[in-house]
Amino acid sequence: MNEEKDKNSFGILKSLKKLIFEDDPNAVPPPTSAPQPVASQQKAPVTSAAVPPPLPVSPPPLPGQQPLSEVKQMKLKVLEMLEKLNEPGVDFFEVWNAAAEMGGVDGNNLKAAYTSLKYVDKSLDKQKLLQSGQHYAAELKNIIDRETSQKQQQKQAVEQEQVRERANLGNEIQELERKLNELRQQLEIKQKSLREINSKYEPQLRDIDAKIALGNTAVAEVVNDIQQALQLIESNLI
Repeated sequence: MNEEKDKNSFGILKSLKKLIFEDDPNAVPPPTSAPQPVASQQKAPVTSAAVPPPLPVSPPPLPGQQPLSEVKQMKLKVLEMLEKLNEPGVDFFEVWNAAAEMGGVDGNNLKAAYTSLKYVDKSLDKQKLLQSGQHYAAELKNIIDRETSQKQQQKQAVEQEQVRERANLGNEIQELERKLNELRQQLEIKQKSLREINSKYEPQLRDIDAKIALGNTAVAEVVNDIQQALQLIESNLI
């Protein structure tokens, strides 16, 4: 039974994903083909293709708002999220994907997909398409609202951390500036002391030099007096 479901659901999302990266307006669309029958109780598997038309849940971002490749990658993730929300049976999701398989989601392809898939699920009608499409859009909106709320909380926590770190850095800078001012004052004092060091010690040095000179003079005179006395002794004593 599981193998049969996998076989029947093959191709779901394939065409929607392929449309995402087809940027060339002159590109030739793939040939129109009839939609594959969808089992009445199935979920679409994730396939590794590449691209859908704009999702009905939100308008495309403005030019320059986000890198285009990032938006496309995110749309792929949203489609995979939508696939998980896909309910059993045939509804908007299968008709939307089948229209993409026919070459693009437009009025003619949507009508052809609806007509073909109505044979698979007799309960399929316009009202079911509208209700299921609105349901999927609302579910996606609820999911993004919850994620946005979580991101806002993360943003608030980051902003609080930013404010705290800015305040800490501001306090540290003020403390460093205070210490720098103290060091500048100490530097000025030391520089002044260095400039005045000669005038501080010059009087002492002159006083010492004067005392040395005075001592030498006194000793020289005393030595001279002794020499004179010795001469007198030499000449006057027998």
